[in-house]
Amino acid sequence: MAIWLSLSLAAKKYGISEEQIHEWIRLGYLRCSSLDKDPYEDPDPMVDAEELEKSLEFNATKSYPDDDATVERVPKEHLDWLYKENARLTKACDDLLEENYKRAQREEKLRAGFEKMANLTHRILSLNEKILNNNKTIKGKKASAWSFLCRLFRQNHDS
Repeated sequence: MAIWLSLSLAAKKYGISEEQIHEWIRLGYLRCSSLDKDPYEDPDPMVDAEELEKSLEFNATKSYPDDDATVERVPKEHLDWLYKENARLTKACDDLLEENYKRAQREEKLRAGFEKMANLTHRILSLNEKILNNNKTIKGKKASAWSFLCRLFRQNHDS
């Protein structure tokens, strides 16, 4: 069974700010109730003391004498989660970098293959032009097919 305390009384009893308790209510960590108003609109709602104690225990951190306003303590569970999340994100980043590297290698191979194909296409077009020129020459001289083939292969060796 819940033990209900007013928000102001709970803040005094446990030594935490009313704003912090309002924030925990807003986040759904604590149950609240109000007699006359909607609990979320009431400036001083009733809170469950057992849940408040559990929240305080869960978020408890030890303070040390040399702590000042610049030091913020983090619960060990949260710190462990942060380390795990950091490791997961680092692995995801490494995987993406590896995938990018492989993709860049594939693109480089494709680019080299494209350049090879372009060079071969230019060679084919130049050979086709030579054949057409030789064909015009043969028609003009009325030479035999044998002389055409000899001329074709001879020009291939010359260039």
